Amino acid sequence: MKIKIELKLSRFIWLFDSLLKVLLALEDVAVYTQPVFEDPSNVTAIAGNNAKLQCKVHHLENYTVAWVNPRGTILTRGYLKITDDTRISTDRNVDEDWNIIIRNISFEDRGFYNCVINTAPFPSVNRVHLHVIVPPRIIGRVVHAPVVVREGETVTLVCNATGYPFPKIHWFRDRITNDFKQAFDTVWRDGLWYKLLKSGINVTDLPGDTLVIRNITRHCAGEYQCRANNGLSREDTRVFKVEVHFAPEVSMLIPRLGITLGSETVLQCSCSSSPIGVCVWKKDGRDLRISGKYELNPYNEGHETITLGLTISHIQEEDLGRYECHAQNELGQDSGYTDLYEYRPPVPPTHAPTARPTPRLITPDSGYRPVPTKTQKNIFDDENFVFFRPSTIKTPSKYSSESRSSSLGVAFCTLVIGFIGLHFFTSLSL
Repeated sequence: MKIKIELKLSRFIWLFDSLLKVLLALEDVAVYTQPVFEDPSNVTAIAGNNAKLQCKVHHLENYTVAWVNPRGTILTRGYLKITDDTRISTDRNVDEDWNIIIRNISFEDRGFYNCVINTAPFPSVNRVHLHVIVPPRIIGRVVHAPVVVREGETVTLVCNATGYPFPKIHWFRDRITNDFKQAFDTVWRDGLWYKLLKSGINVTDLPGDTLVIRNITRHCAGEYQCRANNGLSREDTRVFKVEVHFAPEVSMLIPRLGITLGSETVLQCSCSSSPIGVCVWKKDGRDLRISGKYELNPYNEGHETITLGLTISHIQEEDLGRYECHAQNELGQDSGYTDLYEYRPPVPPTHAPTARPTPRLITPDSGYRPVPTKTQKNIFDDENFVFFRPSTIKTPSKYSSESRSSSLGVAFCTLVIGFIGLHFFTSLSL
């Protein structure tokens, strides 16, 4: 009996010990389970926007989550916000989320933010990197007045910009002159020369914050634009207007003009200068004004060129002479001239009536074939009187009019005609 009681007691002790071990094991599992972070995700944001830093924790149990900024300042602890920065707030959609939101971030907010759990013996840390991109911004005072230089001088344009990543600056040109030709003036940048191209084209091949134009000409006048870009869709620009002043230049359409008296004509000249200055027509040293004789017609060819027409009505002899187109501004003066003279149309020549060719009597020795004339009732009805005409057959060169035999034939013919004439007058006297 006693033995049975002891066996039952020992079995009871074994069962109790086993149950106690199970309970202790379950308690150890609960005590030694650590919180687990999800993989951190870095954040990239543009300055001025909002940034959300995420921290998701599993099996937090009785531990506490806190946020610390890159400078070591505690931002939040659990549900409480510790910092007095009004831009920061907590964001919890589910129990595992311990996110914070930073509004209107700046470049100074960049760096590593730590999501910390107060585990023992060391705290658990989840690091989130905030990368802040700053759009480019051109700094310095905006100057609306144009940059004024004289032709041949050097112009330096400076365009400084900030941003992160550091922006690159390119220069562009928008022509406002009336000349559409390419300008081949050279540009000095970083020790190299570059061509200054036409409107809308990048001025230099390399970026830089300074643009230098040496030996500037009037064709370089216009608007120059610097553009700062650091890879974002946004870029900052600034426009510099360059005015090139130069002395007047006068070109004449017609330097010499002939006109008939009593008619009307128009003289034209082109005056180019900057600033535009004065452009007038003169004759004999005096300015010509609008009157019944003269009419002035200016035409604007652009902001640097004027075409000035002078209409002269009912031209008389005193209106002939030299006309001067004179231009002047603060840098100098220039003149062009047109000579007006009387034009007299040529008189058509009067032609005298062409004389009939005198018949030539040629002997048989000259190589011509004799053709007898028709019988006529006149004083030459003698049978020895014969007319000759040239043959259609070409005569050899030795029988040309320049040959000696031909000259002898003409002399013989003259003797024959004289003999016949003597015989005729002798018969009349009888």
